[in-house]
Amino acid sequence: MRRQRICLLTLDFVGPIRNGGMGTAFLALAETLVAAGHEVTICYPSSYTENEPVTRWRRHYAKRGIDFVSLFLEGGEAELSLGAYHWLKTRDFDAIHFHEMRGIGYWITVAKRCGLAFARTRLVCQIHSPTFWHFAHSAQFITHSGELETDWMERRSAEGADLVTAPSRYILDVAAEMGWKLPSAQVMPNLLPSSFLGRAADPAPRPVEELVFFGRLEERKGLGLFCEAVTRLIRAGQAPARVTFLGKVGHMAGVHALAWIGAAAEAWPMPWTVVNDLDPHQAREYLAEPGRLAVIASRMENAPYVVLECLAAGLPLLAPDVGGIGELVAEADRARLLYPRNPASLAAALGRALTEGAAPGRAAITPEAAGRLWLDWHEALAPLTAPPVLSGQPLVSVCMAAFNRHGPLAHAIASIEAQDYPHLELILVDDASTDPAAQRFHAALAPRFAARGWTLLRNAENSWQGITRHRAAEAARGEFLLFMDDDNAAWPDEVSTFVTAARRSGADILTCQMQSFRGAGPPPRHRSARPIGWIPTGPNSALGVFRNGMGDANMFMRRTAWDRMGGFTLDRAYFEDWEFLQAAALAGLHIECLPEILYCYRIWEGAQTAAHDPDFLYRSYARAMRPALAALPEALRPALRLAVERELAGMQARREAYWQHAPHVTEAQGEVARLPPNSAEAMLAAARLALGQEHRATARLLAAQALRIAPGHPGALDLLSRIPEPPA
Repeated sequence: MRRQRICLLTLDFVGPIRNGGMGTAFLALAETLVAAGHEVTICYPSSYTENEPVTRWRRHYAKRGIDFVSLFLEGGEAELSLGAYHWLKTRDFDAIHFHEMRGIGYWITVAKRCGLAFARTRLVCQIHSPTFWHFAHSAQFITHSGELETDWMERRSAEGADLVTAPSRYILDVAAEMGWKLPSAQVMPNLLPSSFLGRAADPAPRPVEELVFFGRLEERKGLGLFCEAVTRLIRAGQAPARVTFLGKVGHMAGVHALAWIGAAAEAWPMPWTVVNDLDPHQAREYLAEPGRLAVIASRMENAPYVVLECLAAGLPLLAPDVGGIGELVAEADRARLLYPRNPASLAAALGRALTEGAAPGRAAITPEAAGRLWLDWHEALAPLTAPPVLSGQPLVSVCMAAFNRHGPLAHAIASIEAQDYPHLELILVDDASTDPAAQRFHAALAPRFAARGWTLLRNAENSWQGITRHRAAEAARGEFLLFMDDDNAAWPDEVSTFVTAARRSGADILTCQMQSFRGAGPPPRHRSARPIGWIPTGPNSALGVFRNGMGDANMFMRRTAWDRMGGFTLDRAYFEDWEFLQAAALAGLHIECLPEILYCYRIWEGAQTAAHDPDFLYRSYARAMRPALAALPEALRPALRLAVERELAGMQARREAYWQHAPHVTEAQGEVARLPPNSAEAMLAAARLALGQEHRATARLLAAQALRIAPGHPGALDLLSRIPEPPA
C-alpha cells in the first residue's frame, strides 16, 4: 500500500461541532485512513465551536493519530475559503477532500484550474447538503444576496474538483437537476466512526411501548408529520405508553418547537418529553432501552446518519422512503422499515409496531465493506505529474487612463516598470489634464516611454474613462490587455500571474483580489496575506444582478474578448467594470477571479462626492442592471427591476454601500422629515431649525409661510413675534 498524505478540509467535524452529519462522515473517513497507515490532516478554517475550545480538540485528535489544525478564521464563506486556500497552498498533499457546503473548497479549485497551486494534488469534493436543496426541503426562502454567492461557490467548487463523491445516487441526481456540471462522480457510502459500531443485533421483533422521534425538532425533520401520525393513533385507540422527542429543539413555522409541540399534544392522553442534551453515543444508548422505537420522519434526506446509526447498532426503526434513505437499507428489509411519507402510512406503520413489535434492520453495505471500498478507491488514485512547462511570452498591453494625478501616477508607472514579466508595453492616455504640474509630468515621460517602446497619448478634451480606455486599447498591440487605474499600483508578479492563469485555464477575462490603502502617498511596501473588505469571487451572474461580485476595473483579458464585447460602454457614470463583467459572463465568456492579491487599490478620502447626487447614482445602478435586463424577455424585466430596486431601496434606507457617504440627517432634521411635507407644522419645524442655526431671516420667511398655510397658527405667530424684523 502506498502511504498518502491526505487533508480533509471541513467546516463540520465531530468535536467543535456536536453532531453534524458531514462532521461524522469526515471523522469516520479520517479514522479509516489513519488505521490503514495514511497521514491525515484535518483543516478546520473556522474558530467556531459548540462546546470546548478548538485547542482542546487538537490535543484530543493528536492522541488518535490525526493532525487537527484550526486556522481560527472568522467571516463569511468567501473569507473562510480564501484563508483555507492560502494555508493549503503552502502544504503538499496527495489529496484534499472537501464538502460542497458553504463552498469551502472554492478557491482551491480556482487555483488549480488557473495553474497557481495543487498541480500534484487530487481535489475531491464530497456532496452532502447543497444550500438550495436544503432550503427547498426546509420551506426556507432566499432572503439575501449572500445566499446567491454561497450557492454559486458550492456549485463551482464541485464542478472544479478533480473527482466528486456522494453518499447516495439520489444527491448526485439532485445536483444534476440543479444544473451542476460535475466531473467524474461516484457514490461512496458514508463511513461510521469506530465509536458507532455495535454488536450483532437479535433479529427477533421487540415489543414497542415508547415512540421516539429521532431528529432535530423542526419541520424539515418531519415533526409535524410525526405528531399528526401520533394523533391518528390515539383516535384509533392505539395510544403508545409514552412519546419522546430526541434531538435539538428548533422551530416550527417560526414558532419555538417546544411551544408548538405543547399545542399539538394538548389532547394526548399519554406523557411526552423532550431529550435534547445527549451526544450521539448517549442517544444510541437511550434508544437501545427496551420498548423504544426510533422514528425518523424527515421531509427529505441524502444519507442520514440517524438511519446508519440505528442499522449499525441493531436498533429498531421506521424511516420514510424519501431521498437516499432507501439506498442505506438492505433491499430485503426496505418494505418493513420504510414507509410512504404521509400521516396515514406512518400511523399505520406505528400501529403495527405497537401491536406486533419491531425488529432491527440491516444496512445495504456493512461498515467493514464500506471502509474497504474507500481504501481501495484511494489506492487506485495514481500519482499526478506536473503539467508541461508553458513556452513563449505573449505581449501584454497595460492600458492606463490618467487625469490630474501625477503623484499617484508616478507610483503606478513605477509598479509596471518593476514587473517580473518582461514582454509588456504601457499605453498611457492623458485625459486632457488641466493641472500644470500634471502636464509637465506627462511631458517629461516622453523620453522614458520612447526608450521602452511604450506609448504616450493625450486627449484633446476631457472625455471620461470609457472613451480614454478605448483609445488606449486601440493603440495596444498585445495579445492580452491589462486595464489599470492611474492611482493604483501593481505588485511585481501581477502580469506574470495573470498570463499563467489565462494560459492554464483558457480564461478570456481575469480579475483578482486587491489590497486597499488610503491617501495620496506611496503604496504599501508589504503585501497583505488576505484582502480586507471586498472579496470578489467570480462570474456569478445571479449575484451580479444585485452587486458586483466579479472584480474591479483592474482586469486582464484577451484582446479577442475586448473586441467581442466592444469594450466598456461610454456612460458618464459608475460601474463600467460591473456592467462589462456581467455582460461578458452572460455572453458565455470564460471569466476567472484569482484568490491572490495582485495590486493595491487607492481609496481617496471624500472621493465619493459624486455618489451624493441621486440622479448620478441611479444612472450608475441602472447601467449595471442593463446586461441582466437585456438577457430577459421583455415581460419579465419589470419583475427584475422590482427585485433589484427593492434591494437598493433597503440599502439606501440603511445607509449602506454608496449611501453611507450621503449627508447625515441630524435629529432636528429628522423631526422635520417626520411631519407631513406640505403642512404648516413642517414649515414651522423648518423655521425653528433655521433659527437654531442662527439663520433668522430664513426662519422668519418660513414661519410666515406656515402662517399663510394656516392663518392664525399660534406657533407661527409666536415664532414671528420672537424674531425681529430685519433692518430696512
